[in-house]
Amino acid sequence: MTDDRRGLRRLQVGHWLLIGLVVALVAAGIAVVVTRGDADPIVAGPTGAPVVSASSAPRPDCAPEITATWANADKAKFGFVYRSRCDQVVRELRFRVTVLDAAGEQTPDGEETAYGGVLFPGEELAAAGGLHVSQDQKISSLRIQVTGFRADPPGTFSAWAQAEVTDLTRGKPDALGRFDVGGAVVAQPSSAQVCVAEFVLVMRDESDKIVYVDVGPTTGQTLLRPEFSVGALPSLDFARTKIYAPQTPRTEQPPRAGMPCNGS
Repeated sequence: MTDDRRGLRRLQVGHWLLIGLVVALVAAGIAVVVTRGDADPIVAGPTGAPVVSASSAPRPDCAPEITATWANADKAKFGFVYRSRCDQVVRELRFRVTVLDAAGEQTPDGEETAYGGVLFPGEELAAAGGLHVSQDQKISSLRIQVTGFRADPPGTFSAWAQAEVTDLTRGKPDALGRFDVGGAVVAQPSSAQVCVAEFVLVMRDESDKIVYVDVGPTTGQTLLRPEFSVGALPSLDFARTKIYAPQTPRTEQPPRAGMPCNGS
């Protein structure tokens, strides 16, 4: 065998060894699964696990805490509240929502995907969506799992406003007991751009249990103002009502210090 052929053979072997090394490194990736309820955060393999940003440390404590859930098969809706657990800004949140029956088993068509807004340290947000289970399905509970997120230092979002909905209003009920709920969006600082993706209404009873959740998109709104029409809720304690205003970036650019949410 000539020296040229020996060299070519060594290059081919090295090429396949390099490919094998890359595959092994990908397969060894670390991800985080958080199951809320009585369970603690679990570090698991990549199959079915959350994907954490490759540019940030895989910190299980940055997966948000699920503090309350609600689902109603007849209304074909679900919702939940989640809270920050770390000193980082968490973004690109993705959740797996599983509907469980009285035996703790997943119901037919009882899996949905939900997405969260940019979650600042110490804050809480809510997510909501539609269900595809049968209307007569008995729902015992929801299992919410964090399946993806990224975490960044707070300084990366220095030009972002933090938005909340205040001055909630309750309209006069009609003959069927239906009434309107609204509010005003307040941003701090007020001069910063606001990128509210949707409004999420969460209503509770006197025991602080969620009795109704709804979501309203902001698409097409020139003036950000939440408006919801709600059916009669005999056990409602309106003083505990909250409207969340989750924000998402309106740019494909990665966040950086001094860049507002719309990238301009």
